[in-house]
Formats: sequence, structure tokens, C-alpha cells
Amino acid sequence: MKFSAKLREMLCLDDEEQKEFEHPLPKEIFRDYDIRGIFGKTLFPEHAYYVGRAFGTFLYRKNLKKICVGNDCRNSSDTLADQLIWGLTKSGMEVVELGICHTPMMYYTVNKFDMDAGIMITGSHNPAEYNGFKFMLGKDPFYGDDIKEIERMIRQRDFIESCGREVILNDIFVSYIKDILDGFKFSDDLRVAWDIGNGATSNAIREIVNRIPGRHHILFEDMDGNFPNRQPDPTVAENISYLRKFVSYNKFDIGFAFDSDGDRLCVVNSDGQPLYSDQVFEIFAANFLKKNPGAQVISDVKSCNRLFQRIKELGGSPIMEKVGHTFIKARMKSSGALLAGEMSGHFFFKDRWFGFDDGIYAALRCLEILSENKDAFSNLPYGIVTPEIRISCPEDEKFRIIEKTKEKLQGRGINFADIDGVRVSDEKGWWLIRASNTQNAISLRAEAEKKEYMKYLLDEVVSYLKPFIKDIEQILKKYKMEETLAERK
Repeated sequence: MKFSAKLREMLCLDDEEQKEFEHPLPKEIFRDYDIRGIFGKTLFPEHAYYVGRAFGTFLYRKNLKKICVGNDCRNSSDTLADQLIWGLTKSGMEVVELGICHTPMMYYTVNKFDMDAGIMITGSHNPAEYNGFKFMLGKDPFYGDDIKEIERMIRQRDFIESCGREVILNDIFVSYIKDILDGFKFSDDLRVAWDIGNGATSNAIREIVNRIPGRHHILFEDMDGNFPNRQPDPTVAENISYLRKFVSYNKFDIGFAFDSDGDRLCVVNSDGQPLYSDQVFEIFAANFLKKNPGAQVISDVKSCNRLFQRIKELGGSPIMEKVGHTFIKARMKSSGALLAGEMSGHFFFKDRWFGFDDGIYAALRCLEILSENKDAFSNLPYGIVTPEIRISCPEDEKFRIIEKTKEKLQGRGINFADIDGVRVSDEKGWWLIRASNTQNAISLRAEAEKKEYMKYLLDEVVSYLKPFIKDIEQILKKYKMEETLAERK
């Protein structure tokens, strides 16, 4: 909608089409499934305003206008939220402001209250200086070409002018707590540790543990955007070292750790051992397939071979998908699958929940399984497999490395899967190299059929990466040592 110059002046509207960015808009913040950058360096409040203008315009042109906005507890999140909501209302949106919450609360609000869209302001598992935007369009993820369209609209100032407003939707939190606990039964003798990591799950977890049986202890429950007690990523073992010691020393049955916005879950068993997410997902899949025989189950390209084999053995139909919650959700929709999981700790349940990744809901499913079998997460078979190894790499370089690796493999006549990066399999095992979508990093993992094969697999990885990452051999050295590997039973 265009206004005359005189009317624009009367309405105090900015000449946005003519206005230059105070801070340049870096292309690198527009990623495959979100917008994310470093606050004060690559991401600024004005960018949030223009994201609101663009996404609001995108929705307005589809005759959509009901949107909810939440934000995590990072120091920059409130400022970004204010600017984003301003941009949305100037594009005609009716905005429900959720305030500080975890990302699944935004997903829940969209699903439960039939919102047209949702945005979460969060840096997710990244360090405190990061922040960004996760989107929903209806009940579907918003990613890929849609993110590129938002970038185009911002750069071209392709906005409509309209008059939106903020609206109040009461009792969302109360409704979420009621619904997330519905249908669960837990043993009253469970001893559970919850590591909130000073993140945005605090309010929800404190309310939940007051309503369920058992002995519960919460670690680092005060929300603090500086994350003074640990880094937000719970899948990194050193970040949850205190939780591991606490569970083991106090003889708790299980420990849970969450990232700053609560869509990831890391599980620590009663021995204080952090479990890989594909191990946890194998337990979820076994429990699910008892009640849903023959069902499709989705996991990502980083997951180990054993997981896919076990899904088959249990009568399920495994599907390997690209890494990323948006791609997993899109595949769930297209395939009709009711269960999915990622190595990064995202778990998706659609049999009794909405199908979005909610770390708290996944933790409750763990407690339900543990209530039936206290040894469910102990003495798990474990393979000759590395953790996910992330190697810092410039944003513009990481994708070039993957393309060059593909060219070398093709030149040597080596078969590989390119669902996401390159995954090379042979009789000795498999290895994966891919570009991270959430960090300036290359991600890699390997799994060997025998201990002595791991050195061979990692030497292969080194041969492809050494031209780009000079110290790659030193980085991978410890993963070649047999004493660091435990054979999967």
C-alpha cells in the first residue's frame, strides 16, 4: 500500500525505500533455516525491524495477519523483539507478544491457537553474543527459498504500509503446562536432575517439576543471558560436566540438559555418562514401534548406522534426512511419519504431541520410559563412533570445502550420499563431512565396523580436508586412538 508524500508526513512514516542501512546487512546471517548473527557485529536492532517489515509484508500478501513473537533470555533479545514487533505492526500484523519463553512455547502457541505464523528470537545453542530469528508459517517451517525471499524484500525495501496492532492472548503458559503433562504417568521414586543452563526453559521446568512425582533438583535455574555457569550447547560434554558429576555423586536416575531456547535435549544416565542423541532416539524408536508397528521413523544424516538398522529390526521403516529441524519437519509432513530425531538433540513426537521439537516434552517421554524400566538408559550398547566433531571455518569457505570434496570423490569414482554434505560408506564403516547451518564450522563424524578401521576412516577424512584445514590431522588424532573407542555390543 503506497501513500502520498503529504500523507506519509502526516502519519510520520519513514521513507524506507530511500533509507540506507545504518549497519550493512550481511548475507551470511541468512541461513538455510533461520536468520542468525552476532549481535552488535553482524546483527543489529534495525535488522530486526526490517525482518518484521519483510515477514509482515510476506504474510499480508497472503491475507494472513495473526502472528506470535517470543524471545529467549539473551541480553539482546528484548531489544530485537521490540524492533521486530514494530516492523510487523507497520506491515499490518496482529501480534501476540509472548515475552521471554522457550522456542517450543512459540511452536505450541501457533499450533494450539491457530496462529498464521510465529517468530522466535533466539541464539539457540550458540554462545551469548549470538541471536537471530526462527520462523513458522502456519504449522509448517519457513526456510530455504522463503528465507532468501525475506532477504530480497529487505534489500529492495519491498514492503507494504498498513496499521497493525498488538493483541493479548491470555493463559498460554497455563495451557502449555496442562497439555504437555496430559496423559503421562510417572513413578514416584524417580530422582531427576534438570540442568536449565540459565536458559529460557526455567519457568516451564520449575512449574512442571512441582506437578509431577519424584525427587527433582534443578541446576542453574535463574535466567541469565550471560550464561555464567555453562555454554548453551548441552551436546558438548564439557558444557554439562557439573550435571554429570551431580547425577553420579548423588545417585540420581537421570539428568537432563537443555540449550538456551529449550528445543534441544541432552540425556545423562545414572552413571553420569552423557548419551549421544542417536542412542536416546533408539530408545524412543523402540518404545514408539511397540505401539506403532511398521511406522516410518526419520533421523538425520549424522546418525549412526546402528540406529537405522535397529529401526528395521524393530519392524519400522527408517528414513535418512538432511540435518536441520525445518527439513525434518517438512519430511515428517510429506511422509506422514510420527517420530523423528536428530544427532543435535532435537526430537519430534507427533503420536501424542504436535510434532515440533520440544526438549521438555522429550524429557517427559524419557521419564515415562524410565518409570517402566529404571535401566532403560543404562549400559547401552555403544559403537566405534566419534562424537560430532566441529571445526571452525569461515562462513564463505565451508560450502566451498564440501563442493571440492565432492569433486575429488567423483574424480576418484567413489560413491557417496549427498543428502547433506558427503557421507561415504564402505565395508570398513562410514564418514561424513558437512557444512554446519548454525555455526561457522565444518561438521564431521565417523563410525567403524572394527576398532582398527577408525584410523583408516579418519585418514580418509584428513586426505580430503588437509588442503583447507592445515591442522586437521592434529584435531582428529585423539579419535584414532583405540582406547577412546568402545565397541558397540
